[in-house]
Amino acid sequence: MVSRHLVKRVFFVLGLCFVVALSVGYFYSKGGGELPVYTTAIERMVIGEEIYRREDTKAFTYPPFAAIPFIPFLGLPKDFHPALWYVINICSFIYVFRRLNSLLLEWLPGEQNKRGRMLFWVLLIVLVGRYLSSVFETKANDIIILILMFESARMAALERDNLLGLWTGLGAAFKATPWLFLPVLIWQKKFFAALILFTVALAAHLLPDILFPRALGGSWTLSWYYTFLNSISLDKPVDVAGAWTSWNHLNQSLTATLYRLSTPIDPVKGIGISTHLWSLEGRQLLLLNIVAQLLVIFLVILANKPISNVTGLKRFGQVGAVLCGMLLLSPMSSKSHFAILIVPISFCILELIRDRRKVIIGTQLGIIFFVSTLTTKDIIGRQLGNEILALGSVTWITLITLIATTYALHRNQDIIATRCK
Repeated sequence: MVSRHLVKRVFFVLGLCFVVALSVGYFYSKGGGELPVYTTAIERMVIGEEIYRREDTKAFTYPPFAAIPFIPFLGLPKDFHPALWYVINICSFIYVFRRLNSLLLEWLPGEQNKRGRMLFWVLLIVLVGRYLSSVFETKANDIIILILMFESARMAALERDNLLGLWTGLGAAFKATPWLFLPVLIWQKKFFAALILFTVALAAHLLPDILFPRALGGSWTLSWYYTFLNSISLDKPVDVAGAWTSWNHLNQSLTATLYRLSTPIDPVKGIGISTHLWSLEGRQLLLLNIVAQLLVIFLVILANKPISNVTGLKRFGQVGAVLCGMLLLSPMSSKSHFAILIVPISFCILELIRDRRKVIIGTQLGIIFFVSTLTTKDIIGRQLGNEILALGSVTWITLITLIATTYALHRNQDIIATRCK
């Protein structure tokens, strides 16, 4: 007689094969995506050619260290690149989910919480599945950022601050936005972790210069700065040929969304979608952006305020708040970048499951579901989906997530303070 355990294993394997088959089809149906941007960058870097070129159709806009992980692609036929990147993506997702599940078993332990753990996974996939799938769609390096930022949150939860500094330092070498962790760690008086972050990021920025010097001389990092970063301003999104355009509905950063809401669409650069709600320009738009970004910074600081009786889950949530700040303050945040919302949204879901009375958090998660999940192009159509995206739907749910995370962190602290009186 066949055991029930064996039947479960067979169905699990068949289901896994089905999911893998679907993901392979989805992965290859989207073409080359962003992968050639990184493989071309490392091919140029190893022979000293300039990797920062505005004239490229899709320019490499990341720090020089971001090209280093793509060394294994050198020498491989280009037809094999998507297959290798697919395997890396699948293995990375499995790693993240297994590590997250181990934390979940600690925060919702025992057989009595089995339904709670199942509910967690259902809600998580519903709320962030859109952004996780876009990592496959774009074939960008967001899977690497996801692992680095998730590990930062996990190390924070485990109180391994030195490794928190290491992972955030590597993140800062990949993108500029993880540098936000530096003032946060200093604010939390984790000075040694902040020092590790700075040292690791600096060393990683210098590594490409040591391994593959520029034929023109000088630093790769300085070339990156003068080609792209010095074009960034607060009054409008950066507009650089080959990289970013100021009016871009795919850019869900706070500055980009406020710009689209404040500026009539340029029919030459636009896509036929008008989101012009009010007219602001120059100093007025600059002031609006400064106020909005100061609000985000305030929420991040408030969420990461040193608190008593801090738990691993709270430390996990504090990192999630920083990740929300990174996405909102970045000059360019496209949909796949928001895969790192898995951290703060996981925190909010867990807070809701552990205490169903948290109506505000439940309401905020409901808003995220309606504004984000139900407005995907597969459900409401491409045109309407683009219009809602142009209005900044992902921007606003990230801000809502930041508010929910900050609220959950400080609501718990207020309860503890009340009980101690």
